[in-house]
Amino acid sequence: TRHADTAGVHSTNRRMGRTCRRGHLTKIAFITDEHYPFQDERAREVALEIVREFSPNEMIVGSDGLDFYSLSSFDKDPQVLKANGLQKVIDGWVTGQKEWTSVAPGAIKRFIPGNHENRYFKYLWRNPELCELDALKLSSILKFDVCGIPGETEEEVVYHNMLSVRHGDLVRKNSGATALGEMDRDKYAISTLTGHTHRGGTAYATVRGQIRQAQEGFCLCGLEPKYVRAPNWQQGIVLATVTSSFLSFEPVPFQKIRGKIVAHWRGKEFRISYAGNTRRNHV
Repeated sequence: TRHADTAGVHSTNRRMGRTCRRGHLTKIAFITDEHYPFQDERAREVALEIVREFSPNEMIVGSDGLDFYSLSSFDKDPQVLKANGLQKVIDGWVTGQKEWTSVAPGAIKRFIPGNHENRYFKYLWRNPELCELDALKLSSILKFDVCGIPGETEEEVVYHNMLSVRHGDLVRKNSGATALGEMDRDKYAISTLTGHTHRGGTAYATVRGQIRQAQEGFCLCGLEPKYVRAPNWQQGIVLATVTSSFLSFEPVPFQKIRGKIVAHWRGKEFRISYAGNTRRNHV
C-alpha cells in the first residue's frame, strides 16, 4: 500500500485561470493521463520527485486521471472489471492525489476533465434523472475536498493570457503534429499545453513577431495496453513557467534503460528500478 507522502523516496465548463498581477510568475506541473487503475506507479514515483524539486504553485490534475474503464462503451475484459471495481479505482486515485499534495503542499490544484472522465458524464446523461444529485457530481465522487481541489472541474485554464492548458481531443500521427493542431484551433493566438496523445511533442509558430509554443504532455500510465500493440507513447511530465510576457516549457521524458525508469532534468538524473527507490544524481 502506498502512503500519502513520499518519505521513503531517496534522491541520488470553460473557466479562465486566476487573474494574476502583471509580472507574477506561475510555475505549473501538468499531471496528465495517469488512467487509474492503469497508472504506472514507478513512473509516478519519478514524476513525484521531480515535482517536489520543481515546487510548483499550480498543479493541473485530472486530464484522464481516471480511465473509467467500467463505464466504457467498448468491449471490456471481465477479469479487469472484477479486479478494478469503480470504488476501488476512485479510492486509488484519491490516494494518488494525496501523494501529489505531499510533494507540492503549497500548489493550487485545478482539475480539467479528459475524454475518459467524460465517460462518467455520458453515463449520467444516459440516466438524466440522476444528473441533478449533488452526491453524483464528479467533484463529489472524486472527493475534491479531500484531494485539495477547490471548486468544480474546468475545461480549460488560461494563465496570463499567454498559455491555455486543457486535455485536448486531437490525435495526429507524429510527435508535435497534435500540438500544432491544438494551437491552430486557437488561430495561434495563445500557446497551448495539452495531454490526450500519451506522447511528448513540441511545435512553434511566430505570429506578428511573437513566439507561440505548443506542447504535448506525455503520460503516466502503463505503455502496454491490451487494445493496441506497441503504441507510440512516452511517459514523462511537463513543467511550465509563465508570466504575462514569458513562457518556458520543460518537457521531461522518461526512458526505460536496463530495468530502470530514467529521467534527466536540470542537470540531475532521476532513476528508479522496478523493485527499488528513486535516486537522483547530479550529471
